[in-house]
Amino acid sequence: MEAKGTGHVMKILAVGDIHLGRLPSRIPEDFPRQARDLSPEAAWRRTVDLAIGEKVAAVLLAGDVIESEKDFFEGYRALKQGVDRLADAGVEVLAVAGNHDVEVLPRLARALADQPAFTLLGEGGVWQTHTLKSSGEQVTIRGWSFPRKHVSNSPLADASFERDAGLTLGLLHCDLDQRRSDYAPVMRRELDAAGLDGWLLGHVHKPHELKPDSLCGYLGCLSGMDPGEHGARGPWMLTVAGGHLGDVEQIPIAPLRWERLSVDVSELDDIGKIEEFLLEKMAQHDASLFASGNGPDAVGLRVQFTGQTRYVREIPDSARQLVETANHIEISGRHYFIEHCEALVRPRTDLAELATRNDPLGLLAGKLLLLDQPREDPERQALLKTATASFRSTLYESRWRGVESNDEELLEAQVVERLRRTGTASLQTLWAQRESAG
Repeated sequence: MEAKGTGHVMKILAVGDIHLGRLPSRIPEDFPRQARDLSPEAAWRRTVDLAIGEKVAAVLLAGDVIESEKDFFEGYRALKQGVDRLADAGVEVLAVAGNHDVEVLPRLARALADQPAFTLLGEGGVWQTHTLKSSGEQVTIRGWSFPRKHVSNSPLADASFERDAGLTLGLLHCDLDQRRSDYAPVMRRELDAAGLDGWLLGHVHKPHELKPDSLCGYLGCLSGMDPGEHGARGPWMLTVAGGHLGDVEQIPIAPLRWERLSVDVSELDDIGKIEEFLLEKMAQHDASLFASGNGPDAVGLRVQFTGQTRYVREIPDSARQLVETANHIEISGRHYFIEHCEALVRPRTDLAELATRNDPLGLLAGKLLLLDQPREDPERQALLKTATASFRSTLYESRWRGVESNDEELLEAQVVERLRRTGTASLQTLWAQRESAG
């Protein structure tokens, strides 16, 4: 099929996990934008609008398009509406099945058999090729779909690819750099050895930083479903010109965005003005995030109060109250709500001074000071070794995914962050107890 393009440039829109049929969690009941308005289906409609407006040649779907088998009818309706609109605009849709939609996506493909614009690649776990031609450019897409819900071997174990003219890209749902996994484990070296010009991956919801010269990684979910999926979400626009990959850009068009905001309250001189103080920081955050004027309809915030303050006892109470009351704040036309708020403040006392105390408060202050020492410090290394062993069981939870576990520096950063959070919270509790007793 000769796809529609624009000028002498071919554009392709790559989409990670959509999960049609699922609704975002943690939305306040009385929030002016309800969960369905902020759902993956709403994000999919925006993606279709973008694809048509940008006159892309194709939309690529990297698996987990549908949440589950029970979402067949809702997924079919939403997917078909989008595919029909794209087909009318001359845009092809290529998809692979992931572990969530291993059964339902082939069923949807058969239901869409009268729509030639939709192609399911690699059904049954057999690599399949599809060629796109537009504006004098040619791009070959090689795709593989899950044949069953659990796949413990690499899809590339027995695969060999021949190069075609133009660019060749791989479309795959897999578990990257995980040696043991039930979700199609693939090592990066396997992808590199395949000889393709790039790999567009689905499965992990945290997007990688994709660039033209290193196009190999996760696209991320189309729209964040919960506070753990914070940051920009949306499809990726790929531009092909002169047989080469040009721009690779994520377009953050998800209607809902989760954000984390750290607020230093060291300058707060009146605890009664904490709401106004927070609102000012939120407005600054909004302006820095959405300076271009584009942005989501709604933002869910996780707020963390930090810094040194004389209100060590009062701020935790204020944080709890904000979660109950700040369920709708409008800033620059966007609707905000505070999903979670925590206080990790410290007393206005130097940690080094506290560390001289011969009590639990001093011991804890000393441990926190170790986190700021050079990496080679032996006491710091011993602390992190013990903590890493303790945290190991949680390092593979979804909120830790998206960071390769074999990257020592990133793993260490995670452990340090967790130690700092738990240590500061404990320090705060001990200080408040000391003040109450004194």
